[in-house]
Amino acid sequence: MSLVDECVGIVEKLYNEGKPIKEIVKHCHNSMSVVYKAINRLEKQGKIKRRRKNYNHRGYLTQEELKKIEKMYKEGMSLYAISKKMGRPVSTIYYAVKKLGLH
Repeated sequence: MSLVDECVGIVEKLYNEGKPIKEIVKHCHNSMSVVYKAINRLEKQGKIKRRRKNYNHRGYLTQEELKKIEKMYKEGMSLYAISKKMGRPVSTIYYAVKKLGLH
């Protein structure tokens, strides 16, 4: 029995509960690649529906968005919280904060 076979049941249960991948990895006591192989297998079997982040590519940040980001960051919000509120990837927020000279 392969490592993926051992993990499939745990992955299916936790993934459908909405648990983060890192938490699933801890429960499986295996590597992230093994968990992703199990997820791919379960998706092909139709047992799970893959979660994907839905960020619509909206191009460059506008001046208004940069001002909002600056304000939220100065208020103490985390980059992650700002990204969720703005609907943008964390990396975009990180580079905006860096560009604004705040980080």
